[in-house]
Amino acid sequence: MKRVLGAIRRADEKYHLIEEDDKICIGVSGGKDSLLLMRALKLYQRFSKTKFDVCAVMLDLGLKYQNTKPIYDYAEQIGIPFEVIPTEIGKVVFEYRAERSPCALCAKLRRGALNTAALARGCNKVALGHNREDVLETLLMSMLYEGRMNTFAPLTYLTRTGITVIRPMIFVPEKHCLSVAKQLELPVLPANCEVAGSTKREEAKNLIQYLCKIVPDADVKMMHAIVNTEKYGLWDRMRTKETQELEE
Repeated sequence: MKRVLGAIRRADEKYHLIEEDDKICIGVSGGKDSLLLMRALKLYQRFSKTKFDVCAVMLDLGLKYQNTKPIYDYAEQIGIPFEVIPTEIGKVVFEYRAERSPCALCAKLRRGALNTAALARGCNKVALGHNREDVLETLLMSMLYEGRMNTFAPLTYLTRTGITVIRPMIFVPEKHCLSVAKQLELPVLPANCEVAGSTKREEAKNLIQYLCKIVPDADVKMMHAIVNTEKYGLWDRMRTKETQELEE
C-alpha cells in the first residue's frame, strides 16, 4: 500500500491533481482498481497538506444483479460516503441500440451519468481508478485501431460541466493493484458485462504482456516515453529549412 500511496503522491505533485477544498467523487466500478482508489485516497487525505473531501458513487448499469452490500460495508469501514445509482445504460447499449461494439457508447454514457452524479453531490472533481497499464493499453488501441497517437490525460477539465476528471493511479502498475487488493481482501465484484474479456482493450493488454516477454521492462519504458514530453520526437517537431530560418 505504501508504494500505491507513493505513486499517487507522485502523480498529484507532478500534475496538481488535488487542490485545496476539492470535493472528489470516486467513480466505483466494483473492480480492484476503483476499490483500491477509495482506500488510497482516504489514506492520502490523512497526510496530505491539501485539504479535500471524498465520496464515492457506483453506477448500476441494469445488467446482471450484483450484490453491492460488501462495498457499502467496506465504504462505511473506511469512512467514505457511498451510493449506488440505478441507470438503464445496459438496456440502451445492448437492447435499444444493439451496438456491435458497445464499449465506446457504454463508456460515454457512464461518463455522463457519473459526472451528473458528482455535480448533484456538490463535487468539482471525479477520480477514476485507471492504472499504468490502462494508460499504455489506451495508447496502443489508439495507434492500432484509430491511427493516432493518443491516451487519456492525468487531469482533464470538462468545460460543459465544470467537472475536472483526475486519475491518481496512473503510475501504479496493475500487478501492484492486484497484489494489494488481494492483501487487503477488497470486496471485488465479478465483471457483469457480457463482452468482458473479449474487447480490444483485452487484446492490447495481451500485446503489452507479449512485449514484456521480449523486453522485460517494456511497460516501464513505454510509460517513461509518455511522461517525458520534453523528449518527444514525433513529426510535429520536425525541423525543416523554413523552421530553422525562423529560429535563426
